[in-house]
Amino acid sequence: MRVAGPAALVCAAVVAAGCGGMKGVGAGASDLAPATAPMFIALDTDSGSSQWKTVDRLASHFPDKQKAIDSLKRNLRRQDGIDWERDAKPALGKELDFVWLDFDNNGQDFVALMQPKDEGKFKQLVAKGNAKDPSRRLLYEKFHGWEVLAEKQATIDRFKQESGSATATLTDDPAFKHSMDKLGSDAIVRAYVNGEEIMRLARQYGGASARRLIDKAGTLDWIALKLGATSNGLGLDTIVHGTPGKLFQGLSPSRTFNPKLTESTPQDALLYLTFHGSKNLFANLQKNPVLNTPVVRRFSGVLRQIGTVLQGENAFYVRAASGRFPEVTFVAAPGGGTDGAAVVDRLLARYRAQLKVVPQRTTVAGTSTRRLGFGEVAVYYANVNGKLVITDLPAGIRGVKSGGKPLAQEETYRDAAEASGLPHRTQGFLYVNIHSTVPFIEKLSQTRLPDEVSRNLRPLYSAVEYAVSRSHEIQITFFLRIK
Repeated sequence: MRVAGPAALVCAAVVAAGCGGMKGVGAGASDLAPATAPMFIALDTDSGSSQWKTVDRLASHFPDKQKAIDSLKRNLRRQDGIDWERDAKPALGKELDFVWLDFDNNGQDFVALMQPKDEGKFKQLVAKGNAKDPSRRLLYEKFHGWEVLAEKQATIDRFKQESGSATATLTDDPAFKHSMDKLGSDAIVRAYVNGEEIMRLARQYGGASARRLIDKAGTLDWIALKLGATSNGLGLDTIVHGTPGKLFQGLSPSRTFNPKLTESTPQDALLYLTFHGSKNLFANLQKNPVLNTPVVRRFSGVLRQIGTVLQGENAFYVRAASGRFPEVTFVAAPGGGTDGAAVVDRLLARYRAQLKVVPQRTTVAGTSTRRLGFGEVAVYYANVNGKLVITDLPAGIRGVKSGGKPLAQEETYRDAAEASGLPHRTQGFLYVNIHSTVPFIEKLSQTRLPDEVSRNLRPLYSAVEYAVSRSHEIQITFFLRIK
């Protein structure tokens, strides 16, 4: 879907202004949106709010901040004939909301709502935009203290009619209220999507085979999203609420766990991904109506063996290395006396003819290790302190065994975990040390980034993404640390 014509000018002004902290549910246009609205997006346009001030402070870490702002304002003047200070800023209110009436007509059946700070400036801004592009005129009409904007009068009339005749608004809707309560009020952007409407569209356009799968998928009640700023960076939260159906039968969900492998991962890991398996991770696949196929049944024994290795905590990480390739290491802690290396031995023996490679015995850091040679690349695997380690360099074996300072105690990682709100127990998380990864990629590729790009990447210190599940909900949080 697109925001076309003069409406795009309003959005450009929002971007230039920055965004602020939103009020609670019911303080905005959700009071007017019918409860049947399939999607609602709220952007705060109060440049004096705490959220926008926080964004401004974060932006100050970037050397070319003012250059970017000046460029945006110049583009507004050159392309749209709008002066930010004179035309746009006085016309904006504290919040700009979008309400979709349905997802038909390529997503164009929506209205925007705002309460301008200066009515006269607002009218002048719209008039200037309409004069610039008469083929895409923006219409507006006052409704219960809000300006309702759309490209078609019929869309405005429909919104007014559905709002006036609605037995309940989004503010009254329990699902909407629950989603907004979960997100919290400190945000730059908040969005809500009605899951039933998404499922209806999937059935409508997916075809007969897709409909059969969708009917087995369960229910999708709603999706909610929030983009917000803290003193340490920007965070994006996405919450999905629903109930899995028969389609997910036999797929054991990842359990929440308190990560321990960060205690044995070297401190200089640039990227770190962890998840936790379950005892019957692959054993129940044949119970799934979709995955119960001849291929899955054929490899059920292999999957069962892999499942024994992955049933505990697992980690994948990347470290810088002096050679042509980075160190890529996988660590599994299956527990229960499982001999991970022996499982890999059995799997390799089973497929020796296809792989055409035989593991060679060697010793790395005093540890019995198997080596698989593939030309310039090799794979090493061994049991180290009760864990299976698979890596492309001997340094991967030494790193797990050395017992040096671990990732869990490394300052950049600890700061990233704290700033992102990474809980003690998650369903898994991803950590990236951006500050150290960028120069490593430059070295690996033997290419230097342009100075303008390089200096504006330096404030990007790290990124963390994690998932947490609750009853009928899963929340995925992404946090970008700026320093």
